[in-house]
Amino acid sequence: MDADPLKRWQVLKLRWLRRLPGEPRKKIKRLMQRGDEFMQLGQPELGEYCYQLSRELAQEAGTIHLLKKLEQRVENTLS
Repeated sequence: MDADPLKRWQVLKLRWLRRLPGEPRKKIKRLMQRGDEFMQLGQPELGEYCYQLSRELAQEAGTIHLLKKLEQRVENTLS
């Protein structure tokens, strides 16, 4: 088997969360929180994926302050 089915299911849920209608800022913050939760649970792959999705949304929406916040979180997790 290539991938853990649980992780695949979580990735699908995260993609779905990104595509839900709603305010982009709320979705970005929600994805960042999920990324933090995954990092704390010891699942850095899913955490980084959440950060990646939130970064893409922030770039599309043009929310520079959320991009800076996200970069700080990524730097803190790497160090």
